[in-house]
Amino acid sequence: MALQALSPRELSRTQTLFRGFMGRAGTNHKTVGELLAIYRERSEDINAGEDPDDDLRVTRFMRDMASGSWRDVLVMRIGEFDGNVHLIDGTHRAMAYLACLESGVSSARLPALAVDC
Repeated sequence: MALQALSPRELSRTQTLFRGFMGRAGTNHKTVGELLAIYRERSEDINAGEDPDDDLRVTRFMRDMASGSWRDVLVMRIGEFDGNVHLIDGTHRAMAYLACLESGVSSARLPALAVDC
């Protein structure tokens, strides 16, 4: 496993395999930042019983990261599809990490951020 550091800015701009998310359809692959924006819009309108993909786990991940109970390196996997680099594993963790930063949690309190290439 070749881990490489990743900045929050790079993470936010990384494309995912998601075209649609939480009932919001789309034709283009969404970035982690775009998915987080959709999550913020939709998460309050969806309850756990209406969340078959468990997208609401982002909130649980945020709570764990912000409380300091998630200290392991936050590893996400990237891969190439159709000539483009995409985040292929760890999308919900990535969203939680960015959400913690946006809510004012210091990066020093969050797990290290890395991708497996």
